[in-house]
Amino acid sequence: MTFEIKDYFETPVILEPRVELYTVYDFMGKELPGLAIVLDMPIQGADEKEQFAILTKSFGEFIGLKNSAYVDINNCPFAPQLLNRGFAKDTGLYKESGFCSYPLWTFEETVLKETGGEKYERYARAYDEYMESSFIGMMGAEDETGEEICTGMMM
Repeated sequence: MTFEIKDYFETPVILEPRVELYTVYDFMGKELPGLAIVLDMPIQGADEKEQFAILTKSFGEFIGLKNSAYVDINNCPFAPQLLNRGFAKDTGLYKESGFCSYPLWTFEETVLKETGGEKYERYARAYDEYMESSFIGMMGAEDETGEEICTGMMM
């Protein structure tokens, strides 16, 4: 999958997204994989690619919205062009750090599967298992006889 954007000088640039993984932590310190999106630029006349930019920014925290990551628009001012390509959707949420604001985007799962392969599968599996275990912990659990052993979260 490729996207064409215009760089700072309005020159067309072809980019290929690639999924990598960050190490992130939930609020209890559990280590999980987080999404990182890297954009590579194919080199004309060669079967090689050059890294163009790391699109996402990790703050080291688990993001509860699947397939989402903060976008580094400070270092990737072209990033909003990708929203028009069906690559991602802006959630309207953002995180601020210093003088920079990082929007939270949700990336299209079909694109992540196509470009992420095993790395995306690892992320998706860990995310689903984590959310399922959190849901069971909140809703209560039963033992093998069907008797309730946990009544869920208590305040």
